[in-house]
Amino acid sequence: MSIVCRVRWTSKVAVMAGAFLAGLSPGPLKAGDEDAGIIPSAQYASLPSQERLDDPAATGSLPDAKGISGFSSLVSLGTITLRASAPTHCIPGNLRDVVASVAATFGPVSIESTHRSSGRNWRAGGARHSLHLSCRAVDFRVRAKARGVMAYLRAHPQVGGLKIYRNGIIHIDNGERRSW
Repeated sequence: MSIVCRVRWTSKVAVMAGAFLAGLSPGPLKAGDEDAGIIPSAQYASLPSQERLDDPAATGSLPDAKGISGFSSLVSLGTITLRASAPTHCIPGNLRDVVASVAATFGPVSIESTHRSSGRNWRAGGARHSLHLSCRAVDFRVRAKARGVMAYLRAHPQVGGLKIYRNGIIHIDNGERRSW
């Protein structure tokens, strides 16, 4: 079975196709303007005023624009990826905000380590009193110039401990301000 599709080639369609192929923007079309009913009529919705954008009654189910760059949103978008062995529910909010900020500024972030048991911490070569033991540290990777990321992280007062390892993993924690 074959289906034959016919296009009614009118002068208006020819002009629009030529303009499109030439990279020009053709003029606006209206329904019924020699289009054989192909172009539907435009329908517009009333948008809330700028002052009412934060009012749930006015926006209904529109997403919160402030939450787009949040940690959970970036995880759901795939901008922040998590290792199965790196739980994030225990990470303090200030470190989650820093990681989200790094992802929004420098691109995708891969979280490699967060909370560790004492045995896992020992196997990883972690310090005896590591903040990973209390889920107050995050090790992550980002594909960006290390020097720029480190300068960016140094400017955040939420970051206490800051180190970049030879393998490219960056450690941040919310302890006392230090590097080693």
